[in-house]
Amino acid sequence: MTTPPIDWHARAAAITLPVRPFIDGRFVESTGAERFDSINPAANRPVCTLPAGTAEDVDRAVAAARRAFEDGRWAKATPLQRKAVLLRIAELIEANADDLALMDSLEMGKAISAARAEIAFATGFFRYYGEAVDKLYGTVAPSDGITLSLGLLEPRGVVGAIVPWNFPLINAVLKAAPALAAGNSVVLKPSEIASTSALKLAEIAAEAGLPDGALNVVPGLGPTVGQAIGRHGGIDLVSFTGSTATGRLFMTYAGQSNGKPLLLECGGKSPQVVCGDMADDLDAVAARVAHDAFWNQGQWCAAKTRLIVEDGFHDRLVEAVIRAAAERVPGDPLDPATNFGTIATRGQLGKVRGFIDHARTEGANVAFDGGTWGETSTAPAILTDVRPDMTVACEEVFGPVLSVMRFRDFDEALAIANDTAYGLAASIWTRDARRTQAAARGIRAGRVTVRASAAAGEHSGFALGAEPWGASGFGIEGGMEGLRSYCRFKSVEIVC
Repeated sequence: MTTPPIDWHARAAAITLPVRPFIDGRFVESTGAERFDSINPAANRPVCTLPAGTAEDVDRAVAAARRAFEDGRWAKATPLQRKAVLLRIAELIEANADDLALMDSLEMGKAISAARAEIAFATGFFRYYGEAVDKLYGTVAPSDGITLSLGLLEPRGVVGAIVPWNFPLINAVLKAAPALAAGNSVVLKPSEIASTSALKLAEIAAEAGLPDGALNVVPGLGPTVGQAIGRHGGIDLVSFTGSTATGRLFMTYAGQSNGKPLLLECGGKSPQVVCGDMADDLDAVAARVAHDAFWNQGQWCAAKTRLIVEDGFHDRLVEAVIRAAAERVPGDPLDPATNFGTIATRGQLGKVRGFIDHARTEGANVAFDGGTWGETSTAPAILTDVRPDMTVACEEVFGPVLSVMRFRDFDEALAIANDTAYGLAASIWTRDARRTQAAARGIRAGRVTVRASAAAGEHSGFALGAEPWGASGFGIEGGMEGLRSYCRFKSVEIVC
């Protein structure tokens, strides 16, 4: 039987959005009276009204998380018990997929088709870390005959998690799944731009059997809730994803409070180096280049928005990338046919257009500019004749703007790729084995992809972790190493 298509506008009109803090296993009222509107950027009208949050809200959440940790209701659950709950959360995310996707689409303008497809990432992370729970091993060290020397991995305690708005559900899951798998309790602050899917996630987790207090979600503004988490002496680790400037504030907060360790994934200005030996696969390479620059309207920290092309291949590739970019036309995010949503806020839209205008004044050529859609979004823009020292080549745009540069020899290409304060991700396109090895070792980034083809696949799935460099932050996320990031390493010597 064919499932009838969803009328997303009708569903949006009928949905009830969670807006209250989720603390100690239930939705509660904020202790503050101040409220703010979450704005649908496509319609420029409020989606819902949320509490601005208070330090007292965070205190309550931390206290609930601490009780849940100290009495062992989650931290001392057996690996199989934790696995069962995390796998059940994945099942319930799938069961609530349409509502979760709709929440993200309404709040930050993501195309509903993209938001729906991203559910697979959220369920995948919970399944991966659910299955990893009973495969997290410590060590046994060599010792003398009367001593047994062990290295034990234990949960850190209460984890504070702060996530951005560009992938609201995925970012919440990327923090919560490994932190919970390791046995921690979590206090999560979603972005004020897109909060509701994280609140729904907490409700789903409780339904799946996660004990009260193990996952708490406190919506609110950064200067209140975010800062309170950063400064809280009852939090044992903060995991933050967001801008470099805000990440460095959390370093200050940690130092001014209890010296808590941090995991920081911050901004990026990632390169794509394309060598001339890829010329026979022109259209496929161009399509992938466009995807890696413009996915999610360019609103992702690993967007590969510095295109560094071998001189003799430059003009042909730019023409092909322009053709691929022209297929991305902003439209109604709730129309399943839309392949390019809106920019999340009007302020962000203004910043994106400002980068394009400023690049012109610095001498860049606007080779393609799809313009704006209504007053809420912009189509991709492609800039050529960009120099590495231009503002648009140095600063994170966080929007669909691709800067194109040329190189004549591969050493120059690597130098341009590394000429950045950031070090989050990079792609290098070549079929030359020596260039492949030079790029793998020479690029300063946490995730380096060397491509000999544009073939799509699952690659390593969720198994490969990475640690950013420089202004992009520090600390490993993803894979088993990312699970270890949420653990404390304890050495134990048993002398008989």
